[in-house]
Amino acid sequence: MLLIDYLEKAAAYIHERKAAMMRLEAQYRRIYDPDIKKEIATLKQEIRRKHGEINMEILLNLEEFRALKKYFPDLLKVLEEDDCIGKAVSRKLWLLDFKSMPPKEASERFGKVQHDRAQLKDARTFLKKWVGRVASRSITATYPVLKPLITSDMDKDDALEAIDKADKELRRQGWLVLLSDSLIEMPLNRFMVLIGGLSYQEDKANAEVKRASAQGTVAEAKALSNLKGIAGRKGHYERMVTQILLANPSYLKDLKKRKSWLSREKASSLERFARDVTPHSLKERAWLNDMKKKIAG
Repeated sequence: MLLIDYLEKAAAYIHERKAAMMRLEAQYRRIYDPDIKKEIATLKQEIRRKHGEINMEILLNLEEFRALKKYFPDLLKVLEEDDCIGKAVSRKLWLLDFKSMPPKEASERFGKVQHDRAQLKDARTFLKKWVGRVASRSITATYPVLKPLITSDMDKDDALEAIDKADKELRRQGWLVLLSDSLIEMPLNRFMVLIGGLSYQEDKANAEVKRASAQGTVAEAKALSNLKGIAGRKGHYERMVTQILLANPSYLKDLKKRKSWLSREKASSLERFARDVTPHSLKERAWLNDMKKKIAG
């Protein structure tokens, strides 16, 4: 299936559920029925789940996503502006700017991002205590990173908003650098350590559920709740590792080529994890023909 076909179906799915939510919300305003409220909550959960699925589908088809930007930028723009899937699509556009860089450049740029973010954090703490309009000259002298952000006598709330936007952009830049081959294992190894610790906790929690099943409903419910929480955190970090690997397909490919790949005993936990992460390949010429046929109707 073409990525565009998947996204169109996802948009229709979300549109259908949003329409159902609007009908239910209108009913709920007339009749405060708790069952209607539960139905609305279920629909919201389904929409959130679909957004997560869209996120992963784009990463699995990152080559095709790049090709859409290259060959059909107007079509991609339409997807960005779609009421149902636009936000999900837009959140992944920054990955199209990724390009692995030499180790020295990556290290220097990441250090600069860290330095600037630290300044923004300090400036934000300082500004929260400020009363009235911001004295731009004095604050930019203390925090040079604010020079392009703070204008003369800017309102405090506007200044804080500008800092938040700048920090968000710096986080994006930081991830683009971290995804480089020389730095990517920093976040990957950190998350794998967390996954390992949670796997140990999950084993203990599973054993506790078995013991609690003989102790009564309350004990079992508590044990199951604990297990669910651990499994949820572990799943979150596993998704993070999967997304990072998919964001740099060339690194993932090289990781799978390592000699230890064939030996379960010698392979690292990251190498073992990567075995199950397989992005979809793209045959560009065939894809272009399919896209042209689709657009032609």
